[in-house]
Amino acid sequence: MKREQATPYISLCIDDALGERSIDDMPANARLVGWQCGFEPMFVAVWSYQDRSVRVSDLSAECVAVKILEARRWFSGEPTPADYII
Repeated sequence: MKREQATPYISLCIDDALGERSIDDMPANARLVGWQCGFEPMFVAVWSYQDRSVRVSDLSAECVAVKILEARRWFSGEPTPADYII
């Protein structure tokens, strides 16, 4: 999946300090971490709180996304690895 295809499915935007943000704040280098949910994916956009020009690593982005989704009880049971990291 390409970034342009994933963008409409962004459900949450968050910085790496776990601050929820608006999609309007999302920098072009934000990582999109996604899970396939039936027919449609769900993505969490993750970026650096301290320096928006720095792209967070795949691992960091996935960890941040899992933390916020766990806090919201999004997973039914144990968290699963992301299906997409863009």
